[in-house]
Amino acid sequence: MVTILISVVVAVSGCDSSTDRPVAATTSGSAQPATGTGEPTGAPATTGAQPSSTPAAAPPDFPPAVAPAKLEHGRTYWGVYVTVVRTDDNFQIKPEDQNRLDAAEKSLTDLGYEPDAGAYDVGCEQGLREQLRLDPQRNYATVRIFFAEQAMAQQFVKAYQPGIVGTAKVTLYCMD
Repeated sequence: MVTILISVVVAVSGCDSSTDRPVAATTSGSAQPATGTGEPTGAPATTGAQPSSTPAAAPPDFPPAVAPAKLEHGRTYWGVYVTVVRTDDNFQIKPEDQNRLDAAEKSLTDLGYEPDAGAYDVGCEQGLREQLRLDPQRNYATVRIFFAEQAMAQQFVKAYQPGIVGTAKVTLYCMD
């Protein structure tokens, strides 16, 4: 009798704790699991426990970006800036900011993109400072990708999670 009672308590508590977990949004482009829920990390995953009444969202459709090697001096592109951090006068990056850059770069490469990243003279991207309202007296490091058309950049922005800093129509220089 005690064994049966313990089995029932374990089974019921397992069902109860699975319903307390937050449900991940199906519209997110991120494949990362939710973190910081307070749930034990060793809990077994349940599959097919309850059928969903809503259909699963289709994976986002990401447009092709212009590969860094194909970018042309003097040509205009739509830049999508996933992260932007300040650098010092010698283009040195703080370790915590470097971690942000690395995470943003990884998120793009995980999607199959070749992001252009690092510290550089943002003056070589005419229009960037004005459109993202960057201080003209400061230096920056970014992780970004470029698209040939505004519609493609906007399609990426709509699908990409966790979000971006901004987009800018820029003319690239300093590439020769």
